Amino acid sequence: MINQIQSILFSTVFLLSSCATATLNVRSPAEINTREIKKVAVGGFEIGQIVMKYKTERNGAWEMYPVLLSEAQQKTISRSVRARVINMLTSTPYFKVVFTDEFEKLESDAALQQLVSVRGYKTQDVDAVINGKLWLEIERTDGVDLSKESLEYIRPPRSRRSLGLNLTVDQVVWWPYKSVRGSLALEVKMTRLVPTEVLASTFETRTFAQRIGGRNKESFQQISHSITNTFISSKSDQTDSIETSEEVLPSFDQIIADLALSIASNFVRRVAVTEKTVIYPIANEGLPNSILLIEAGAYDLAIQQLQLATAENPDPNDLYNLGLCFEAIGDYGLANTSYREAWEAEPENLLFAQGMGRIERLKREYPQLQRQLESR
Repeated sequence: MINQIQSILFSTVFLLSSCATATLNVRSPAEINTREIKKVAVGGFEIGQIVMKYKTERNGAWEMYPVLLSEAQQKTISRSVRARVINMLTSTPYFKVVFTDEFEKLESDAALQQLVSVRGYKTQDVDAVINGKLWLEIERTDGVDLSKESLEYIRPPRSRRSLGLNLTVDQVVWWPYKSVRGSLALEVKMTRLVPTEVLASTFETRTFAQRIGGRNKESFQQISHSITNTFISSKSDQTDSIETSEEVLPSFDQIIADLALSIASNFVRRVAVTEKTVIYPIANEGLPNSILLIEAGAYDLAIQQLQLATAENPDPNDLYNLGLCFEAIGDYGLANTSYREAWEAEPENLLFAQGMGRIERLKREYPQLQRQLESR
């Protein structure tokens, strides 16, 4: 019985370590020197163009209906994109966002640049303003796929002596579908107020597409139904239908939000210190207890165990995991030493080489990151 329990515990530890990962928080410096910028205001996001269309297809004939948006609806879209930029800025501790209506009410980038150049603004204690311009196209489609399917018809025998009749017929089947696709082009700009200067400007595009329903090989099954006196198709009544599908297309607001967030995150990474969560693999053949501690985020305790273990037996897996712990607490010098010792013991191990590569990049970025954080 004891042996069985030990075997179960060993298997549990093995399963845990076979897919063990460490979760680390990594800070990256801003690509552009914005150390003097501490407080930012977010201006308006000008509408360049918004095109929304609804397409239908029946019997091979396509019809397109433009979706006309009112000025209020267009402003709602503009505010939605602006909100994504504000969320990204407030999620980083680098900038303090100053909320003011003075810059948001400006209708265009030209109006903002004019106001900044003559210093006609009343808002105080703002170092820079972020504003943008967007172009949006979204198209919804309600259509039908056609396919030729072999449908099997069966009539059972009327008596034991007679033979039944099977008939296979090629038939055109209609598969309704719905789809949506979108494209967002977004220009984002940061302008310093004193002295007046455009510090950062970016223009990026993102696309989105999703489809539900339509032709699906798995959704058409030839199921035989034996019936009396009448021919009936063997096509299942439970064939997947777009009307009964649990899948739904995202709303316009969700599409716009996702596309804008992707572009805004890239812009914020250029101008601010950002923090992200990364997941790195743990060496599976290392000390079992230390693997569990690393997974739990108890890096200091894992370091104590691994330092004792590697002092007596410098196993390369334990050395790598020790380097991972030092990387997690920000001691890149000791992390580099541990990774290098592990790699020198097994130069062909890709995992150990990746650890060294990460540390080399972090060491290059560290001085710039420290200067930017100290400027706060």
